[in-house]
Amino acid sequence: MKTLARAAACVLVAGALSVVTAGTSSAATAELNITYSCNFSIIGAQDMPTTVSSADLPDSAVVGVPTAVSNTTVKSTVSEDATTTLGWLGAKSVDGTMTSNVPVTDGSATQTLTSVSTIPNTPVPASGTFDVTATGTLPAMMLANAGTAAISLGNAELKLTPRQADGSPTWLGTITVPCTVKAGQNTQLYSFPVAAS
Repeated sequence: MKTLARAAACVLVAGALSVVTAGTSSAATAELNITYSCNFSIIGAQDMPTTVSSADLPDSAVVGVPTAVSNTTVKSTVSEDATTTLGWLGAKSVDGTMTSNVPVTDGSATQTLTSVSTIPNTPVPASGTFDVTATGTLPAMMLANAGTAAISLGNAELKLTPRQADGSPTWLGTITVPCTVKAGQNTQLYSFPVAAS
């Protein structure tokens, strides 16, 4: 009987813990394919197909309690025209940053967060397209309304430095490239429940 009582007590404790920690102990993964139109000053607007992903977004949140910072990965494909132009500049590699607007809707409230990703030094091929992969973070979110919150992707800005073989910048220096989300796409990266405090 004592053994059965102890076993029953363990089951009750485990059940209570599962209720207390439900929705707070795990992280969620999200991924979205989206195409930006990026306006390069020398060659004009170029499509940049991009995949944005995160493996540790909040699986839930509580009103008034900030979420944890999430890591993000942004993989973009550079067009063949851009590759040709970089070659004309004498660039053998490119690096920089991508700063993205991230609207977060929570009931009737919308806040726009800023996500900054770092583009490491990436070799430029002699021709064709090539991929650049940036890593960064999504800041903590403080949500005001219970219900469902949605994270979307907005416009972005690239700061790119084309570099010569010796690592020095080309004569163009660092360029700023505004990128807008092409119309007609799904922009929602992720949604999650928000509980009342």
